[in-house]
Amino acid sequence: MNVQKYLTIVVAGAILLGCGGESQQTETNEELVKTVNITTKNVEPTTFSSYLRVVGNVETSNDIMISAEVNGRVIDYRVEEGAQVKKGQTIVKIDDSKLKQEKARLEAMTSQTKEQYERLKKVYEEDGIGSELDYLNAKFAYEQSNSALESIKIDLENTSIKAPFNGEVEAIMVEEGEMVSPGMAVVRLIGSDAYKISAGVPARYSDVVNVGDKVDVWFDTQVRDTLNSAINYVGGSINPQNRTFRIETKLPNNKSYKVDMIANLRLKTVELSNVLVISEEFVYSKDSRYVVYVLSENEEGKSVANEREVKLGLSYQTNVIIEEGLAEGDKLITLGSAFLDDGMRVTVKEDKKLAAN
Repeated sequence: MNVQKYLTIVVAGAILLGCGGESQQTETNEELVKTVNITTKNVEPTTFSSYLRVVGNVETSNDIMISAEVNGRVIDYRVEEGAQVKKGQTIVKIDDSKLKQEKARLEAMTSQTKEQYERLKKVYEEDGIGSELDYLNAKFAYEQSNSALESIKIDLENTSIKAPFNGEVEAIMVEEGEMVSPGMAVVRLIGSDAYKISAGVPARYSDVVNVGDKVDVWFDTQVRDTLNSAINYVGGSINPQNRTFRIETKLPNNKSYKVDMIANLRLKTVELSNVLVISEEFVYSKDSRYVVYVLSENEEGKSVANEREVKLGLSYQTNVIIEEGLAEGDKLITLGSAFLDDGMRVTVKEDKKLAAN
């Protein structure tokens, strides 16, 4: 456990006054004192984590345009835009009156041709009499009418435009009374059972992002409502235009999600244990070097500020790893370190007010 002490450093400068022609020096009892309230922190090994924030979009595995498969006039909306529908539920109805009439005609024709075909078949195959040509013609007529009947049945079924899966009716692209034809887009349906977020991650992170990695998710409209998810897909190629690779993470089923909503994702890219980490605000650039200040003692046993050159490692936000220059147990001068120089004498006093906090 890190121990943090709150101290007051009194920077003391003794002024030597020269007196007389014999250059005799006397030490004055007066001191010019500069007091700086500071905190020191024991340097201890800890865990360093670095994160990456990316922005993605809500998508669904099922987002389709349903097209008409028959000619006809739209006569009814069975649901409105935005409605939740079940698999097999009718969304739009196309006029089927003419198809029903044609079906009735074909049913009568098929019944008649079937009867003729079966009669000639018995005469030709069982009784051994009759014309083979008449038999084959009757067979062909029956097959043709029966095929046409089955086709009409399919067309009748297709006059009801149905949901192929559970979802939300995002848009209906036709008006009641409008004529439609095969291939014409009628309904956009978005699946409600498989929401996901897709995002692009900079290519330089391709070796640290993997399937199964944890990810925090939140929406601009739900900043305080963070979801815990995991990466379930990592793309195998880099987009040459923006130098990113694709990742996906699943979302729990929730009707509040909308396709194309903006989502924020936070991924952990680095986690290192047993490293020395300090705040960057206590690191100073000096003569092309990076330095920090720690408490030390001079040869007289006086407390002084010791300047240490350090080698910096990875950083994230305000924290940075110190690879060289500090050791476990060092007392890092924090508050007030900006006013110090190497070897400056200091008097360390505990600040009871700060320590009480």
